[in-house]
Amino acid sequence: MVDAEVAEVTAPGTEGEFGVLPQHALFLGSLTVGVLRYVAEGRTRSVVIDGGYAEVREDVVTVLADAATAVEDIDAAAAREALLQARHAVETGDDDPVKVDALLDDLKRAEASVQALS
Repeated sequence: MVDAEVAEVTAPGTEGEFGVLPQHALFLGSLTVGVLRYVAEGRTRSVVIDGGYAEVREDVVTVLADAATAVEDIDAAAAREALLQARHAVETGDDDPVKVDALLDDLKRAEASVQALS
């Protein structure tokens, strides 16, 4: 999606958010649903990702995400509506653990989309 010189990357890791600056140590980590932010040309940009992996090697950050959406491609009204619907679905949802997990995943995606817009 993006191949650019960046000054900083912040990503949602499965063990918590992590940041990468120039000359970072070798790193391999798994990603979760959330907002990946990077600074390029003095401007912070955001991408909503849906899990995957990040590797840092020799001042290169490679992200392999299951899905990614640039903030410019997010419809703000639709994202807010999806968040309201996801919250309602979780509150009134089923007791089936598989369905609950799916509803919570939908909620995380909706929250990440709205967060990326701010």
